[in-house]
Order: sequence, then structure tokens, then C-alpha cells
Amino acid sequence: MPVANAAPGRILLLCFSGLIALWLLGFFQANIMDSIPSTFTIEIGGKPVANVEKDAEDGSQAKLGAVPAIFSLKNSRLQSGDWIMGRNQVENRSYLPKRVSWYKANAENEKLVQLVTAKKEGESYQLIFKNAKLMVDDEGMVLADLLGESQSEVKVILQDG
Repeated sequence: MPVANAAPGRILLLCFSGLIALWLLGFFQANIMDSIPSTFTIEIGGKPVANVEKDAEDGSQAKLGAVPAIFSLKNSRLQSGDWIMGRNQVENRSYLPKRVSWYKANAENEKLVQLVTAKKEGESYQLIFKNAKLMVDDEGMVLADLLGESQSEVKVILQDG
């Protein structure tokens, strides 16, 4: 008899625990967004991520430069003009920083590029490249910092209008 009476209590406890877990997951993911309502530029260490070069090919690594790229984030696609920027779906398995590259915006390339999300922090946004934030190397090449060790200051600067 005691075993039969304990089972409904355990089931109720399990259901209650599951509901709490779902609530916590929603609470911590509440600020994660797949779109930003306006266009923006990205600065790393006070320098802008440069517009893609005219003669660029798919997979060209993003870098800092004088002419900033104007981005939009819609449906987890970070786009500037006819190009999308992000990490390739196929990467080595090390924990070293990963390349952030440009790809022509088309259906085939959208399958090759990992999704980008944004986290709203007060009035600003932080871009997230599959659980990694942006950084740059000594040559100004843009990378995704998997371990979160970079001290690079990354700013998303919203454009007026």
C-alpha cells in the first residue's frame, strides 16, 4: 500500500519540477532575439567591422576597416547588402576562436552559415554567434570567441531612422 500511495506524489513532484525547469529556461532566454528592429554597425575595440570588399568570395573573413558595414539582423541572419556574415556550419572542433566570414546571401549559403542572435542588455544589444561573442586578432580579423576570454569591447550602434 505505501508504494502505491507514493507513486502519485512522485509523479506530481516530477511534473512540478518540469514546469519549474521550463519557466527557468524561458526566464533566462527571454532577452534572446532573432531580429533587431533597425539597421546598425558593429564596432570592436572602437573600430568598425568593414563592408565586404567588392571582389570578395564566399568565405572571405570579416575584418575591421574604415568603411563600416551597415547590418540588419532578421530571422537570425546578419546581413549587409547582398552578403550575410557569420560562422560556417563546418568548423574544426577545437576551442580556439572561429572565423567569422562573408557569404553571398542566397538559399544555398544560408544553409552553410550558423544562426546569429542578439541579447538585449538595457538599451543596447550584444550579438551572439552560436554561444560566442565577437573579437579581433592582432591583424584586425573578426573571430568568434568560444571561451569568452577576449577583452574586446563590442558595440552594436543602431542607425537613426
